[in-house]
Amino acid sequence: MNIEFQIEKLVPRFLLNEPTGYALAKAIEKCFQIVARKAQDGLDIIQDPAKMPEWRLDEMAREYGCLYDFGASIEQKRYWISNAIRLYTLYGTPKAIITFLEGAFSSAEVEENWLYSGGEPFHFRVIVSGDRYDAERIAWAQKVVAQVKNVRSILDSITIDSSAEIVVSGGADHFAVPYLRTAEELLCGDEYGQEL
Repeated sequence: MNIEFQIEKLVPRFLLNEPTGYALAKAIEKCFQIVARKAQDGLDIIQDPAKMPEWRLDEMAREYGCLYDFGASIEQKRYWISNAIRLYTLYGTPKAIITFLEGAFSSAEVEENWLYSGGEPFHFRVIVSGDRYDAERIAWAQKVVAQVKNVRSILDSITIDSSAEIVVSGGADHFAVPYLRTAEELLCGDEYGQEL
């Protein structure tokens, strides 16, 4: 950032006509530009999510009281902070659940039960997929869904969709076979709604 101003308008003409006075005026002008640049950098750290360091994004999440995953990537944190007010307007919709969960998982989907399986009205389930599953991440997902879902809606389950690729080599031919995987404690039943 370059602050433009004319030092000539601030310094009397008789000083500018003298070489030492002109040099002094230009030195003062350069100091003003440095101070203005440093002030702008400081304001950016405080106000602009695109330029904030990670510690400031975490601090803003606490100030806003918004849903936020402290373990997410810095790009996702910037998205949540810069769109916090817009995201508040999504609360109570499936889009809110998907938007927040996609920050923690590679994909998220909301299935409303009465639409696909003849279930009860206002019941839904969430299907997430990604590479990282642990108790903390699942607990965060449950907290997100509880906070952003419609008040009358009932979460039936969070299903974790996980797969890996196994490469089988047979001479010159190679092919991949999808293989579902998940931790034993994260299994959710043989059929939807059935507990283990």
